Amino acid sequence: MILIGIVIGFYGYIFPGNINIMVLDLYSSKKFRLLLLILGLIVLFESVYCIGTLLLLQHIKANVHIYNSIQLVAFLLAFIMGLLMVMEKKKNNAMPHKSTLYRGIFSIFIHPQQIPFWFLIGIAVLPYLGFTMTAFSLTAFVLLNAIGTFLAMCLYMIFGTRLLRYFNLNLFQINKLVGVIYIIVGGYSLSSLLLTFIS
Repeated sequence: MILIGIVIGFYGYIFPGNINIMVLDLYSSKKFRLLLLILGLIVLFESVYCIGTLLLLQHIKANVHIYNSIQLVAFLLAFIMGLLMVMEKKKNNAMPHKSTLYRGIFSIFIHPQQIPFWFLIGIAVLPYLGFTMTAFSLTAFVLLNAIGTFLAMCLYMIFGTRLLRYFNLNLFQINKLVGVIYIIVGGYSLSSLLLTFIS
């Protein structure tokens, strides 16, 4: 199940944002040397965030109280985020194509969503797949996650404009579906954790 790394890497970058729109812009303007450098930075910093957060989580596991608190907060956040996505009213979801090279590069280095994302993956997803934090497993997972991230970037290079149009038209329905998944994962994990505390 370590192949889930590809899916997670792909999912993390498939939704439009500064980074993938920057990649689309560089590809469209045929700035291939800069594009290769940017792709390398994206994969590198994605891997750093992934390894750093998962190793930190592994270190925290030694303190049961802190780890349980982080678990509780992560599951609660997933559940609340899912509720907000499901209850969100339909609005004009058109995303203006206004990303710049500087915004994209800044988002590679400073990506505030990455750490909560990897905490949630490390707490709510990987343990249920039997993932063990051995050096081999972690290395393989990070490499596969990098492949998933790269595939998402390739999709934007090839189908970028059509992909943005698709998200503009369907983001409301996609958010509903993702919200339901978050509610199920967060709700199930919360109830399991609370039952563990009670027993």
